[in-house]
Amino acid sequence: MKKALLILFTILFFYACKEQHDTSFYFWKTTYSVSPFERHYLDSLNVQKLYVRFFDIDIQNNKAIPVGEINIEEKNTEQEIIPVVFITNEVFKTLDKQTIETLAENIKKEIKFFYPKISVKPIKEIQFDCDWTSSTRNKYFYFLSRIKLKHPGVSISATIRLHQIKDKKQTGIPPVKKGVLMYYATSNPLDFQDKNSILENELANNYIKELKKYPIPLDVALPIYSWGIIENQLGEKRLLNGIRNKDLQDTSRYKKIKPNFYLVKKDHYLNGSYVYEDFVIKAEEITKQDLVVAQKNIREKIKNKELTTIFFQLDSSNLIHYSIDDLKTISR
Repeated sequence: MKKALLILFTILFFYACKEQHDTSFYFWKTTYSVSPFERHYLDSLNVQKLYVRFFDIDIQNNKAIPVGEINIEEKNTEQEIIPVVFITNEVFKTLDKQTIETLAENIKKEIKFFYPKISVKPIKEIQFDCDWTSSTRNKYFYFLSRIKLKHPGVSISATIRLHQIKDKKQTGIPPVKKGVLMYYATSNPLDFQDKNSILENELANNYIKELKKYPIPLDVALPIYSWGIIENQLGEKRLLNGIRNKDLQDTSRYKKIKPNFYLVKKDHYLNGSYVYEDFVIKAEEITKQDLVVAQKNIREKIKNKELTTIFFQLDSSNLIHYSIDDLKTISR
């Protein structure tokens, strides 16, 4: 009897471990410094990896150069740091194979410069974020192949957007060990429509109908950020990060036109940005329930069941809207 119970316990423990899923975050700010509040979330969620954007690559004067380089104010001794490099699609419209080779070498040098400033651990993974298209896929994939050769023993991963899942025959499969499904940005925020441009689950779910057929393992990135989309009297629009509906409840300043849309009643500062009378602001945010539904839809379709959920992004202004238990529930 004792032996049978021991076997049963072992089986249950094995499957319990199999059901555990890792939680992680992107860090996308230009200065690397983690507040005590943010550290509390990392510790409580047992975060083992942190995906940190080191710099972007963009075209200036027909050359691909690093821009927006991170300023590192402290060293992380707890998490494994995954350098992330964002590359605009314009880079691969412009470069040829020779200049792509130079780019890969320059990126290697840049990462080698920044990494010791932020981590004491050996580098195990580098991630590239590029919204490539069918016209740039060959150059981007060639770039990834050159990067792999320059970083032996290091895992190379890539972000995968929703349209690249749906249209995988046209956009191709990047030659990497694994990808991260960016499960957000379901529409253009500047379209200023009623739907939430950060994430509409019904729309996103249509993009992943054949997710199980995607040939490389995928982790998933989910949004916990918010923003306001501001339209002036000429129809021009811009984004203001960190805006939620609760910020627009002062009836002396805003008149609610319809759900999530507000008319500015008088000139004032909003989160450090000046807004004028008769501007219209649309607030976009994602609830815990939105993310639970998103995760359910993904897990029903994804091939690999043991995956990491990476929240975008680690910032106190985002975290205050989601408890630690909320994020644990979503990750599970």
